[in-house]
Amino acid sequence: MDYITVYATTDGSEVAVLKSLFQGKGVDYKINEDQASAEGKKEFYLQVAEKDRALAREILHESGYLKVEHPHREASASRGKKWMFIFLAALVLILVAILIGWFMTAP
Repeated sequence: MDYITVYATTDGSEVAVLKSLFQGKGVDYKINEDQASAEGKKEFYLQVAEKDRALAREILHESGYLKVEHPHREASASRGKKWMFIFLAALVLILVAILIGWFMTAP
């Protein structure tokens, strides 16, 4: 029987939760461990049988482990906010310099 990796993590508590969820739904699964992660932690690979692939994805999605994130969109939005902040800070500094110059030259 072919098994497909549907989730990978270095957090043992996530593995325990997913193991419980999969057992409760009757999913045919196995967990493989790998010692060679970059941080020196164990890496766990949650694999399911080909026939249970759709059910496993549904369980992962419902439990919040399968989220779609768009880090590039957030980065570009924060980049725009950063430049707006820099522009406003420069504008405030220019206004303060003008006011100081105006008060210093007043009779």
